[in-house]
Amino acid sequence: MTVRRASAEDIPQIYRLIQSATRRGKVLRRSVDELRKAVRRFRVIEKENRIVACCALEIYNKKLAEIRSLVVESGESNKGLASQLLHGCLQEAKKKKIYEVLAITDRENLFKRLGFMEQLHGQKALFVRPG
Repeated sequence: MTVRRASAEDIPQIYRLIQSATRRGKVLRRSVDELRKAVRRFRVIEKENRIVACCALEIYNKKLAEIRSLVVESGESNKGLASQLLHGCLQEAKKKKIYEVLAITDRENLFKRLGFMEQLHGQKALFVRPG
């Protein structure tokens, strides 16, 4: 398996992974157009010429970045792929001297193992989709 930065050629496979996870309620939907604009923010894991995992580091400013669209194909789960992708994102944030990295997730144990702490203390993030 190869961990690398995503390229434009990877967009259809990243989109497939994200769509599958969206249907299961695991990540927020992202359009192909949005992926085109953000593809260089993604890291992917490739196995036999197929993308089996992806994750993006969205840098908002020197103070804050967010882990987004962390998806591992169901047949590849529990192999440490998510941890590999997260380590890469955290290394990049550290290199760029980002003060804080945010993740909105239901995979608390994974993120806590990597040093993330719950900041909302039992509160949940709420979203609204206007009209």
